Amino acid sequence: MSTSTIVQNAMSDNLAFSLMARLHVILRRQNGRVTDIEYMRVNPAYCRAILDLSMGLPHADLHEICLKLEDIYFGEDGLFVAPAPAGPLLARLSATQKLRPKVASLDDDSIMPVPMPLPDHNAMVDQTYIGRLR
Repeated sequence: MSTSTIVQNAMSDNLAFSLMARLHVILRRQNGRVTDIEYMRVNPAYCRAILDLSMGLPHADLHEICLKLEDIYFGEDGLFVAPAPAGPLLARLSATQKLRPKVASLDDDSIMPVPMPLPDHNAMVDQTYIGRLR
């Protein structure tokens, strides 16, 4: 992904956020409907549902906002355009297993268990004491 694409996506995301804020205010004032802007930014199904709901309402500004948001998110170069598939899951799993260092099992006799230090009771009390928050 080139730098100009990253900058363009950031600008589109900022524009979408401001449009969704306007959409939220109009829906709140007209219908008493509360939307979750952050969730709308990351979930295409929720975004589509809110846009479809808004397009069904008789409000000209709302329709303009929805058309712009639809272009930003679901257009040809939209933010919700799915990336290329990552490949088969088994191939990815075997690649990650090759990268991991081998961990010895507990049944291996050559490994001596490391004793765990005993927790300090006074330190635990200090961390849980509500007075330390004040």
